[in-house]
Amino acid sequence: MRAKRWFSLSGLKTLIKKLVRVDDSPKRIARGVAIGVFWGILPTFGFAILFSLPTAVLFRANKFSAILGTFVANPFTTPFIYAFEYKIGQLVLRATPLPFSWSLFRLENLLNLSRSLLVGSFLLATGMTLLTYFLTFRIVLGYRRKKSLKATSSKMAPGL
Repeated sequence: MRAKRWFSLSGLKTLIKKLVRVDDSPKRIARGVAIGVFWGILPTFGFAILFSLPTAVLFRANKFSAILGTFVANPFTTPFIYAFEYKIGQLVLRATPLPFSWSLFRLENLLNLSRSLLVGSFLLATGMTLLTYFLTFRIVLGYRRKKSLKATSSKMAPGL
């Protein structure tokens, strides 16, 4: 029952509220989410959190938001992300599509598939990291400005 809630729109809103309320600067929060998204999108096969924490420390980002960012890749999204990364890499490298057959498991075909996946994943991860940083920064900043304006107006209202 509880797992269902996190995969709903209300669960996503709750997660965003927790993120914008983190006691840290908007830049550090956005940097953390971007780092998490970067490692989440790369084919790290379940080790994204382990890679994002030291990266967050290295770049002085918020560690909690870095962990949250890694959840962009989960059992529901990973197959789509990997397929999209493969397609991007295939287009960039101008590789011929591999047929889905037993010949796919030949070493040469596996290397071509891996090369396309890695190139596509680095390109997608880089683009999504930049987009995530700016979106998260704007969302956190907007939330805090709105909260600050609300607090200021509520302080002024009783004195009128």
